[in-house]
Amino acid sequence: MARTVSGLDSGEYEHPLVTRPTSIGGSKAGAAAANAANTGRPADIFSSQCFTGTETESFSTNNDGELPIGTYSGNKLNLQSLTSNGCAYEPPSIQTAYNLTGLYNEGYNGAGQTIAIVDWCGSFTIQSDANAFSSQYGLPQLISGSNFNIIYTAPSFCISYDQVEINLDVEWAHAIAPGASINLVVPPSASFQDVNQGLFDVVNQGLGNVLSGSFGSVESETAMTELDTENLIAEMGAATGISTNFATGDDGDFTAYGLPATVLAPADSPWATGVGGVSLALNSDNSIAWQSGWGNNEVLLAETGYVYDPPLAFGFYAGSGGGASNCAVQDIYGDCLGGFPKPSYQKKLPGKYRQLPDISWLADPFTGAAILISIPGQVPEQVWQVWGGTSLATPMFSGLWAIANEEAVAGGGTELGQAAPYVYSLPAGAVFDIVPVKSKTSVTASIQEPTVTNNYTASEVLGGATAKNVFSAIWDYPYYQYTALAISFDSDCADLPEDDFDGTSCNDPASLHTKKGWDNVTGVGTPNAQAFADSFYGK
Repeated sequence: MARTVSGLDSGEYEHPLVTRPTSIGGSKAGAAAANAANTGRPADIFSSQCFTGTETESFSTNNDGELPIGTYSGNKLNLQSLTSNGCAYEPPSIQTAYNLTGLYNEGYNGAGQTIAIVDWCGSFTIQSDANAFSSQYGLPQLISGSNFNIIYTAPSFCISYDQVEINLDVEWAHAIAPGASINLVVPPSASFQDVNQGLFDVVNQGLGNVLSGSFGSVESETAMTELDTENLIAEMGAATGISTNFATGDDGDFTAYGLPATVLAPADSPWATGVGGVSLALNSDNSIAWQSGWGNNEVLLAETGYVYDPPLAFGFYAGSGGGASNCAVQDIYGDCLGGFPKPSYQKKLPGKYRQLPDISWLADPFTGAAILISIPGQVPEQVWQVWGGTSLATPMFSGLWAIANEEAVAGGGTELGQAAPYVYSLPAGAVFDIVPVKSKTSVTASIQEPTVTNNYTASEVLGGATAKNVFSAIWDYPYYQYTALAISFDSDCADLPEDDFDGTSCNDPASLHTKKGWDNVTGVGTPNAQAFADSFYGK
């Protein structure tokens, strides 16, 4: 009975996607407008090095040498400026970094597989955008009725321009698995009822053996009947050989929003695969310099002629969702009694409830990925933007899972079904374990006042609630003159002191944090694509 009335729930899903902030204020809500570049070929637009050495720079009050004068030293974040479009990762750099090129050289690219992407409210321009994106990177064209289909799930449908999530999902699933077909399944709205119908259609009609869902709702804010329905869909998918892959969210443990720690649904289902996120730094040859768990905090150092003493720490900006399911079982008042039970494939993990995420990929918008999208009124209309979020990591992993299925079948085996049970028993070398990243050149500050000079360590610059050795970098803010921020990485928690009420403090043992082996920011890690997919040959 609960399932029959779940459609009466007025709730909606949201997309966990995020870009770099274009207004100062410490919340990803201020990041509504994306960075864009309009000229040149993409290979000439974006650098694949998001960190370019170190720098020291000074700002004075009123920009005329008046005290206080702030001097800041540390890693340099190579983002958009007045003279450069900065960094964003494109298909060639990601394919090299994660050893996808080795798979392609073996002849595996997702051929014979179909990825079903569920995104509400369709896009007028997705096929032309994705094909222009593909042309730039030597990817196959998406041809209607052949390797690309748009399937509307209701007679009355929504379609619009500037549908970032659709471009992100289609372009990056295609970039990872260029040989796979894509079915873009489009419900008319974000309502639970509409989107769940789209999910049911994928499972019941076999619209793909990999389902990519870059959306979710907060488990503790979602009715138990709805959570039960989502879990049923994922279970049906697993039973019919479909891996339902869902994003784990971009808000850490959600405590920055005044909620008790919780996770995102439907990724919380034991029958689904939860995809978290990482930050990424590449070397000049596109090999991986380092990866960290995705979690950013922001600090304003100086702004248009005003030097902050101490630096103005905004705290948590965004980061990979993770942690234990804790509200799948509720009382009649909707209060949380417990989570989804821990599945057998997580038997070695702590606690008794389902843990997230299972696996991760690129998500940090400060080390984000390029997309091509049409914006009406722009000249030219197709523009390049930089986006991140677990909405990026999910289609990337779904693309790789399609290739894993291809290898399983090529070796005489069968399609694999749900990914999550497999990722906990991979052979050595199939994933990159994500551990804490530290730097001896994180951002420090020295601020000269009329009678004293105040010096701030890297931890103190960020607010003080971090380990002594953290990773942070200076961002020369492109939107205001004489403005710079410090951005932290691998801090999926609040760098501010606990009494600032910015969510779970990084000093709290309960905070989301990376560690050796599985962790609640990145799961088992990120895929080393060739070794990962090759391990499924003939399974």
